[in-house]
Amino acid sequence: MTVDSVITSVFDTEDFAQYEQKIYEKYQEIAEHEIIIKLNELLSNPFFLLLLKQWSGQCACRFLGYREITVRLKSGKRWKILSPVFLRAKPKRKRGRAPKRQKGALRHLGLELLGILNQTSPALIETCVSMAVLCPSFEVAANALRGLGITMNEHLLQNITFRFANLAKSVRVECNSDDVWQKPNIKLLICVDGGRARERSPKPGQRKKGQKRQGYYTEWFEPRLLIISQFDEDGKKIKSVSPIIDGSSGSLEEFFELLKKYLLSINLDEASEIVFCADGGTGIWPRTEKLINDLKLSNAKQILDYTHAKQNMNAVKKIVSDTLKLSDKESKKISKQFREMLWNGDINDITELVKKKLIGKRKAPKAALKKLDDYFGEHSRFQYKTFFDKGLPTGSGSIESAIRRVINLRIKGTGLFWSKEHAEKIIFLRALVLTGKLKRACRKGLGLVRNMFNNNTIECLPLVA
Repeated sequence: MTVDSVITSVFDTEDFAQYEQKIYEKYQEIAEHEIIIKLNELLSNPFFLLLLKQWSGQCACRFLGYREITVRLKSGKRWKILSPVFLRAKPKRKRGRAPKRQKGALRHLGLELLGILNQTSPALIETCVSMAVLCPSFEVAANALRGLGITMNEHLLQNITFRFANLAKSVRVECNSDDVWQKPNIKLLICVDGGRARERSPKPGQRKKGQKRQGYYTEWFEPRLLIISQFDEDGKKIKSVSPIIDGSSGSLEEFFELLKKYLLSINLDEASEIVFCADGGTGIWPRTEKLINDLKLSNAKQILDYTHAKQNMNAVKKIVSDTLKLSDKESKKISKQFREMLWNGDINDITELVKKKLIGKRKAPKAALKKLDDYFGEHSRFQYKTFFDKGLPTGSGSIESAIRRVINLRIKGTGLFWSKEHAEKIIFLRALVLTGKLKRACRKGLGLVRNMFNNNTIECLPLVA
């Protein structure tokens, strides 16, 4: 008797992986069949239909009747159901213009109320969104889903992803909220930085005769990212606490408004330490100071990232070395001296040393002193030894890593061009997936319609139209 024969006698096949897949498919089909029965039961319920008709009046829709459609559940398999259909009222016709074709005129309000978008169930939406933001493109994501037995073209996948993003963004702060941010005596590290991506904007004017496409410009823009994490007594990140990561492709004012919303959702009054850390980017620190004043964070610390400070101090050292034509040994010696003084926060001593070294020179002292004044003007942000001794972080490596993982690996790349709106949606969703919060976002976002319906505010929600 062989091993294969023993295995076959138990599983009816010598391939355990094949047996496992067969059993999962069998019981998944039974489960989905039961779900469809219950779904049809709900949609045919006269009291449920009455509630939908009341809602349709607020949505400027009227009931047409029941229509047989297909929906996809978690397996990706299509199931037929009878869904109540509502017709949206036509917009008023403007004088002198022919009416445009109305998109999305038919609405399945019952499915929308259950969180079923594009006839796709919440469980399948979660799988699709995960693939869409983790894979390098929607085309690759569609192929990956096909490997899981879910057939879906890239355009439908893109539509589902962006529609879900619209819902989840309206509760983006709630998607990241957790009890761990309400505890007393927490130590917060808030880091901000910007990435790089290309914006796709169409060329103005009419398309030339014989030209297939109008063409587009691909200028660089800067999507910005924030990360809020907690650290321990040694200034190290607490890995058991999932950080808050989000981003914006709008202006700096919009970005800091987003950061302010997140900070307002945290128990700042009882936080033992609040640290803002970033590089010396233009516009960051004045807005950070304004944010601190607006939130009345009297105990907040501002720390300029030590690595960026060293890089900019090296630029000052290079000016001195090149001007004095120092040897490699002498250059390394003065570089070490600068770094020690920088670590101790002795910016004034560095300035005096530069003046002393470059005495009698013309242009070099001005360039070096300008660099010191522009980048190292606020000395309180460079007291690294004091920060380290108090157990505070001295670097913003977490945001540098987040920029790479959230933006660069999905948004930035050869042949990738975005509208700013779509780029922000992918950044937001990818941050949720990488921090393990997509499931919560699905519950919050897809349940938003029902919550607003219960609160009689559904007419204010044009997101699922």
